[in-house]
Amino acid sequence: MRHFVCVLALGVSGSAWAQSPAQTVERIKVAYLYNFAKFVELHGTEDKSIRVCILGKDDLNGTMLSLNRRTAQGREIVVRKDVALDQLKDCSMVFVTEADARQLPAVVRQLGNAPVLLVSDGRQAVDQGAHLALLHNDDRVEFDVNLLNLQKSNIRASSQMLKLARVVVR
Repeated sequence: MRHFVCVLALGVSGSAWAQSPAQTVERIKVAYLYNFAKFVELHGTEDKSIRVCILGKDDLNGTMLSLNRRTAQGREIVVRKDVALDQLKDCSMVFVTEADARQLPAVVRQLGNAPVLLVSDGRQAVDQGAHLALLHNDDRVEFDVNLLNLQKSNIRASSQMLKLARVVVR
């Protein structure tokens, strides 16, 4: 658990304090996504990379691209943005921003029970079928987990990560 928090802190250290509050929040969200890639059992792909796909063009003002070429679970992360609905099952993780949250029900239908981690920063994301939701409340970014949705997709999250969640839907 301490490792999860330390890695998160490393993702926002240094220049984060000189940025605007919105930029800092975006960097924290990306740090969470990186930690999710490290602490959620992502199913293998033939090319051994972790494909993080973004629905739409919003990549948190370019901060998502900072994940490119980083490694998690011994695999390189590759970020793809503006991925079409019919290509989402080829991803390891899908991120739907709040700006595209209206498309979340279509994403959930498209993925079905595929073992693709679905993360969103939309307010009602876990209620709409996402596995994880990033929430910005006041001056903090927290996350919720829908354990039932994870189980339906045959995805496991570490117990340490679940302990840090704001809410775990069981």
